[in-house]
Amino acid sequence: MEDPAEAARAQALKLLARREHTRSELARKLAQRGIDRQHADTALQGLMDAGYLSDTRYAQARVTELLRRRYGPLRAQADLRSHGVDSEVIDRVVDVEHPDWYAACRAAHAQKTGRQTTATLAERARQQRQLQARGFTSSQIRAALTNVTDDDA
Repeated sequence: MEDPAEAARAQALKLLARREHTRSELARKLAQRGIDRQHADTALQGLMDAGYLSDTRYAQARVTELLRRRYGPLRAQADLRSHGVDSEVIDRVVDVEHPDWYAACRAAHAQKTGRQTTATLAERARQQRQLQARGFTSSQIRAALTNVTDDDA
């Protein structure tokens, strides 16, 4: 019969072969598969020590994907938090490793509006809500809308 710790490691490796996971995601999935928490923790620590499992690497890849899809830092932080990434890792990846959220906000605005001049107050408010829903901060939104208006004038 297979060692329970080895079974936990094998299951975790199968899951990691499909895509990156956070430690908490893998722990949850292993628990759903009936693997004892102690064996799962041992297996996950071994995978982290071997470099197969990394919350930082997951966060970097996820933020890069969200940035490519034109989402902002608030959305990235919420997404990472929901996947169980530690707040220190989130802050480091979102703030330090991907610092140009202003350019991302301008790109998201340009993609949505085609760089049109904001003609009416209602249209400007609608554009602000769209960017806010994508997870950009108010200062990033203000800069993006001001930049478009200044460029078009």
